[in-house]
This record gives sequence, C-alpha cells and structure tokens, in this order.
Amino acid sequence: MWSENLHRILPPLHQKICQLPKSYNSREKITEGSIMQHHLILTNGRSGSNYLRSLLNQHPQVVNYGEVLGDWTIPYKLRKQLGLGGDSPESYLDYIYSSQVFFYLAQIYSAYSKITKKEKINFKNINQVATLGIKDFSINFVRKNLEHYLKEREDILVINLFRRNSLKRLISLQSMQLSGVVEVRGNGAKVKRKVYLPIDNLLPQLEIFEAEKNQQFDLLKEIEQKRILNIAYEDYFSSAKSQEQYNHEIFEFLGVPEMKVKSNHSRILPDKVSEKLENYEAVVQTLNGTEYEVYLLN
Repeated sequence: MWSENLHRILPPLHQKICQLPKSYNSREKITEGSIMQHHLILTNGRSGSNYLRSLLNQHPQVVNYGEVLGDWTIPYKLRKQLGLGGDSPESYLDYIYSSQVFFYLAQIYSAYSKITKKEKINFKNINQVATLGIKDFSINFVRKNLEHYLKEREDILVINLFRRNSLKRLISLQSMQLSGVVEVRGNGAKVKRKVYLPIDNLLPQLEIFEAEKNQQFDLLKEIEQKRILNIAYEDYFSSAKSQEQYNHEIFEFLGVPEMKVKSNHSRILPDKVSEKLENYEAVVQTLNGTEYEVYLLN
C-alpha cells in the first residue's frame, strides 16, 4: 500500500496526512482575508507542462502542485485511501485549492523529495504566495466528470498549454516509454536513441491525440477569454527570446512581478522528425496525402 510505504519512509508526514480534515473547511481556507489567486496549467501529456510547472515554482510568489487528478498521484491516492477532500471530485479540487494544511504538507513533502535528490529546497510560506495552482490533463477532467468545473470556478485562471504537432507528441511518448525518462533536470543530455513507430497503429494513435487536443479546447469554450492564456509548445520553445517573452506574459497573466527564472527541467529530444525516427521513410509514406502530412515538416 502507498500509505504504508510513506509511513515507513516519512513517519511524521504520514501522521500529519492521516490527521487532515476529510473535506473542505472554510475556516482553514487559504484565500480568506487574502488576495491569493488560483491557476491551472491545462494540458495533455508530452506537451512541456513539467517544464512550465518547474519554471513557475522558481518564482517566489507562485506555487503549482503539479498533477492531482491522476490515479497515480499522491494527492489522489490520499483521496481514495483517506477520503481527502470529501466525496466528489469537485470538493476534492476545492480542497486542494483552499486548504492551508494541505499547502504546508505539500511544501514539506517537496522539501523531503528535494533532499533525497540532493537539490536545493524551495520552501515557501503562504503569506508570500500570490497565486496557487495545479497542472493537469484535460483527459483527467473528462474522466472525472469535471467538464463544468472551470466554468463554475471563476477565480481560476487557465494557462492552456498545447502541442500542435501530434506526431512529435507521439514520438515523445514512445521515447519516454522506451527510455523510461519522463523528464531531464538541469542540463541533462538529450535522448539520442531513435524511436520506432509501429505503422499499423500510427494513424489511429494520431487520431486519438487530435481528439485529445480538441477536447482540451472544448473544456474552455464557455470560459471568458480574459481567464485564458493560450500557449503552443512549438511557439514557446521556438527560441530563447520566445521563452523570455512568454514568461513575461505568463507572470503578467498570473498577476505576479516579472522575474528571470529558469526551469529545472530540460527538453529531451532533438527537434527534427527525421532525426527522431528509426523508420522515418515508412512514416513519411504512411502520412503522405493525409491530414497529418503537415506534421512531417520540421
């Protein structure tokens, strides 16, 4: 059991988690008597969200918990095992966004994690944080029947991070599964091993990724545009100057002072499709004449 492993590794933290209120309690609400804002990085896998989350957390006035809706995440495991956040997915997310106790437990767990990785601790106090958020996949909002959540929670600003090129997203996913590397920290070397894409499954996989991208935008259809900042992976990573400009827009959007910060994460793969694929010629033949042909362009 996950809770048993945590109890063995970090007894004090496990004990505190077990004592958490099981549902939302307005008396411990972070935003009461403060001006803290809330945000969400809405995205899908292999779209640069780990990089962006890491970058945001380098800012002294920003905290982003990362993923909380996936069944594999620590907070959601606590929800299933301990009833954290109440009975519904809505109350669970409200709890994540509002609980002062959860905020400090997350800071403690983050500090412990960094100690084990021999990284610099970045512990923050509530009174220094101007915006608090999560990053999660649009497919998780749909799976948890949370399509209406963002419309109803008008205080949540949405950074809509998406990847136009579904082929490169698929290559990135295949590379991760091949290497087991989800993210590279610091100036880690790029993955040089080429990826083989099964041709029989190529078009169906791209159709799924296109559907996920459309689904991501569908979640935002009924939300005021002023609450949304759209960022394409390709635009953000096009150059150092582009990243600097987008970082300025992100901090302005979140209402925090601009700062020159650097993510702890690095991109893993080279950019050219021809350099990534072991069976590049076969992929070209399969995609020529289809709507996905444009994704072969570098």
